[in-house]
Amino acid sequence: MTKPLIALQQIEKSFRGKRRGHWFNWLKPSPGQDIHALNGVTLTVHSGETLCLVGETGCGKSTLARVLMGLVEPSAGEVHYRGKRIDQLSEQERMPYRRQMQMVFQNPYASLNPRMTVYQILAEAIKLHHPSYGRQQVQDSINELLTSVGLPLDIQDRLPGEFSGGQRQRIAIARALSVEPEFIVADEPLAALDVSVQAQVLNLLMDKQQERGLTYLFITHDLAVVEHIASRVVVMYLGRICEIASRESLFSQPQHPYTQALLASIPRLDSLDNAPLQLEGEVPPPTSKPSGCSFCQRCPLVNQRCYEEVPRLLPQRNGSMVACHAVEEGRAWK
Repeated sequence: MTKPLIALQQIEKSFRGKRRGHWFNWLKPSPGQDIHALNGVTLTVHSGETLCLVGETGCGKSTLARVLMGLVEPSAGEVHYRGKRIDQLSEQERMPYRRQMQMVFQNPYASLNPRMTVYQILAEAIKLHHPSYGRQQVQDSINELLTSVGLPLDIQDRLPGEFSGGQRQRIAIARALSVEPEFIVADEPLAALDVSVQAQVLNLLMDKQQERGLTYLFITHDLAVVEHIASRVVVMYLGRICEIASRESLFSQPQHPYTQALLASIPRLDSLDNAPLQLEGEVPPPTSKPSGCSFCQRCPLVNQRCYEEVPRLLPQRNGSMVACHAVEEGRAWK
């Protein structure tokens, strides 16, 4: 197998907790108490694939994306791009990699500067990464970008506040494409959009991938989207990876109990049966770092080993990688 485009090795990230004046106590850590967002994540992304990252809110998906992009420093671990370690580089040393790695954020209402016109938003990135471009070259690039994302050329003097959510997300995608990257992190890019607009933006992303040979790390809650676009799927829970599988394997033969519960929660019109695996209890607070399996407090297959030992990601017969003692010991539900 060829070397991965992106390699994350044992990534950990903790945030120092601060006391907050909220009534819900579990999000009110005492001073000095750490919030554990990522706990030893190891992951690879290969050129040309769409790797989908799924899991409940608060499991660390967005934090992992920001660590990968250099927007947040990891507490431990390494980030490699084409075999080169980049997490320790200075901002100046990282600049060539900024051009190759871009990000589309979840909220198009917050990710665009409200005081900049569409022209300024797109021109800023082009001029930064192509300082030799003249005014006409910049204008030609902007015209091409707007056309490629299905926006008219006469919007360049307008501000983001004058557009709908779908149009803003198209502008954000155009900005990400403006420096001709090969890798894009899409962090819930459809979450703030209407369903009809979601389909348009998703089709746009897939078209750009085919045209430009892009590689995606696609973060989403929508398992229907995952089933449609994913090459491989990574399932996370409380800052750890539960399962890595191809799209076909994950939806036909989920191995980890959490993955099974996640897929069973999808409403289906063709079945009136109850979910085969019902989870009890609540997700532990992020200040609590389990000594064993992160899922042990909600798993119906838990035993004493699960409370004491962190499971390793182990290969399965179907090609999946699963971190589960029950699967390893052959007592998981099939």
